Amino acid sequence: MMKVIKIIFLLLIIPMTSSAQLIGVGAQYADAKGAGNAIQFAANASFPVWHKKNSLNMFIASGIDYTGGSSPVAGLNIKPLQFTSYISESLFNNFPVTILVGCDAGYLFNFKHGKDGIIISPNVYVDYKSFFVKTGYDFNVTGNREQFFVRFGLNFGLGTFKMFAKTRIR
Repeated sequence: MMKVIKIIFLLLIIPMTSSAQLIGVGAQYADAKGAGNAIQFAANASFPVWHKKNSLNMFIASGIDYTGGSSPVAGLNIKPLQFTSYISESLFNNFPVTILVGCDAGYLFNFKHGKDGIIISPNVYVDYKSFFVKTGYDFNVTGNREQFFVRFGLNFGLGTFKMFAKTRIR
């Protein structure tokens, strides 16, 4: 039965990651209370699901994060809600650096240790060309675990689009 669930889960993830518009691969430094520090592999993919002009300069995305390591909030995090703001149109349009402020909500499947559960992650994302840094705080609400994280690596997303084309928000 578990094998069937894993196959169904894999078949659901493949279309989502192949239609992703923001893809990143790199490393994550996590500082979890009582668990020590950990450097671990990190990968993410997300795609916008709602982006209408609004006064908060906000959009909603969905995505998936994977962090492989020994921290208590590591594993596969399915994020159906990612509320993100690019702060101001002029900041986005006139500078090669992209700054996003957001809060993600999802469900964590912790494969090594720790508990599965609902994760809330307030964060700040900065990218320049093909490089990104994302920092924030993961709260596993149902598993009662938390950690500060800094992710860094290569991305294919807003910074890359701005490098090759005159990407603007109108």
